[in-house]
Amino acid sequence: MSRCDLFFADKVILVEGASERLLIPDMIEKCDASKLFESRKYKLSAQYYSLIEVGGAYAHIFIPFINFLDIPCLIITDIDSTDDSRKKVIVSKGTKTSNATLKWWVKEAKGLREKDSSTISLADVVSLTEEQKTIGKCHIEFQTEEKGLCGRSLEEAMKNVNRDYFGLSDSITEDDLVFTDSSKTDFALDFIYKKPDYALPRYIETGLVWLNDQNVLS
Repeated sequence: MSRCDLFFADKVILVEGASERLLIPDMIEKCDASKLFESRKYKLSAQYYSLIEVGGAYAHIFIPFINFLDIPCLIITDIDSTDDSRKKVIVSKGTKTSNATLKWWVKEAKGLREKDSSTISLADVVSLTEEQKTIGKCHIEFQTEEKGLCGRSLEEAMKNVNRDYFGLSDSITEDDLVFTDSSKTDFALDFIYKKPDYALPRYIETGLVWLNDQNVLS
């Protein structure tokens, strides 16, 4: 998809990177097959949605334009936990986020527009309510705790909810989820072609159901 598709799309999905771009269409089909889209006559899988890879640093830049087009938009991004020195750390050890879109969202949703982005904490992000995750026609989703752990990226979230595929037991820590593969593209394609019965992280499923439930057709 290219950005010009925005002018013709029924709905828009802004994603972090290559893994999401490859997996989301397949995940939409899985949600449909699981009958999660039954609330609407015209399901997301049958609508024209524009899927655009924008990265966590730039998704919020598109929001004014999305609002101008007046179409529902789902933003799927990473929690990107860091410590106070901005070093990447697992979520349970994080105090901040390096994700510019999440910082912007927290300021808008919680009325902190004058607050310095550097003071936005990871707790501010995690404490966003379901209502606060929607601003206008835009909705945001990021990694949440599942099975007692939370990944800091899609890849880590996928490992968490598909532990058997990676030889992981239930007695693991977030350190065991850290993504060390050399290719995110290969990681995503392996799920699509070699592990087609994979489970979806809850935040992805929640976001896709939200987008499906937004009315654009009668």
